[in-house]
Amino acid sequence: MKIGIIGLPQSGKTTIFNAASGKSEAVGDYSQASHRAIIKVPDARLDRLSELANPKKTTYAEIDYMDMCAFSGKGKEADQSQIKIPEELNYASALMVVIDCFSSDCEPEKNLNLFLDELILSDQIIIERNIDKKERTAKMTGDQEGLIEVEVLRRCLASLEDSKPLSELDLSENDRKIIKKYAFLSLKPLLVVLNISEDDIGSDSKWMDKFADHEMPGIREFVAICGKIEMELSDLDESDKAEFLSELGISRPAMERLVKRSFHLMGLISFFTVGDPEARAWTIKAGTNARKAAGAIHSDLERGFIRAEVIKYEDFDELGSTPAAREAGRYHVEGKDYIVCDGDVILVRFNI
Repeated sequence: MKIGIIGLPQSGKTTIFNAASGKSEAVGDYSQASHRAIIKVPDARLDRLSELANPKKTTYAEIDYMDMCAFSGKGKEADQSQIKIPEELNYASALMVVIDCFSSDCEPEKNLNLFLDELILSDQIIIERNIDKKERTAKMTGDQEGLIEVEVLRRCLASLEDSKPLSELDLSENDRKIIKKYAFLSLKPLLVVLNISEDDIGSDSKWMDKFADHEMPGIREFVAICGKIEMELSDLDESDKAEFLSELGISRPAMERLVKRSFHLMGLISFFTVGDPEARAWTIKAGTNARKAAGAIHSDLERGFIRAEVIKYEDFDELGSTPAAREAGRYHVEGKDYIVCDGDVILVRFNI
């Protein structure tokens, strides 16, 4: 799963990228620079499972972060020649927009609205360039599916013209499949990172409260962190990091919260497999059944699925092992239609 990081020049987007990835890319007004890194998703549950099972290897879920060149920041005032969206963003599952909340003259609400306006304008341009030709072709050829696509695009265009992002439009799953090829940016989930100053560490709620009316779970969510401090933390070894955190009066780096938040924003959950060679977190969409989840491990497991043997994480944590869970009656056998829950520890039985 990919997340595109965007922001105005000097917003701290590359600082946030460095803090998440442990890299040291140049920061400042490098608006044309782009970077990429695979980030491990911190998970205390997997740490505990690894402690109990003592496997040779522990593998965490991952997110692909892409730090992209800055937007124009002109919002509705931008003309088509100024809307130059990096192509890589088309492949992002979600977007992360970094907002300056640390400088003395910052205007976070204004900047957020500029970003939303630019995402909306980008999608509007795509539809306006395609819809008339699509409609003419569909009518000439009698393409009924094409006409349905045009109808969905017209609803999307009406929403955009009303300054409403597509993520807020009531689209069915079939509607979303029809327009998936357009990779509309305002349809993607958005994580807004309020990049606060060092002085605001521990009182980030005052910034979160400012944006309470903008938050829409699963569509547009917010997190406040100090990118400068988080980047400094990422360069420290564990003992120095613990001392620094203690001085700040916090227990864990805020960056862990950001990574987890971006993971869940995309509607993702983790289930676990535990054995001698490896304890591992597997990434699936919430609502995935056991057979499809088995396919995340290997296509052969999905094809030859027989059953899933499931232990809830809380039971494994309490009882300490699979045999103990079985003896306590907390070891469940489930069929292919079982909906996998976040934190399930699963053994897949299959035959091909």
